Amino acid sequence: MATAARGKKPPAKAGGSNSDYYIPPVPVVVAPPVKSLAADMMGWIFSCVLIGLLLPLLGFLYVDILEAKQEVRIQVEKVERLRREIERERREKKPSNTVSNNPVFDRVRRPFPLPMPRP
Repeated sequence: MATAARGKKPPAKAGGSNSDYYIPPVPVVVAPPVKSLAADMMGWIFSCVLIGLLLPLLGFLYVDILEAKQEVRIQVEKVERLRREIERERREKKPSNTVSNNPVFDRVRRPFPLPMPRP
């Protein structure tokens, strides 16, 4: 059998370039797009209204936060000023002959032994 067909060309494959056989593409079922202008318009209107409402609300929120930060800063400065005033009054109430309010004298003093030469 293999020797019977000497000199005869083998048949061309279907996918080859020299094939005259046409293979149609596989049909794909695609749903036709629904053209609904009303739905598109409602979406755009809704998004514009949403942005128109959210931007001013976010602006008001930002301004309120800035005002609160400034009020807190003012209150902290007042508290610090009062704290310093109270500390100053406490220092003035103590007798002035003590050195307890001086930070230099708050340290513990240790005797420093000096070697003394013997005569």
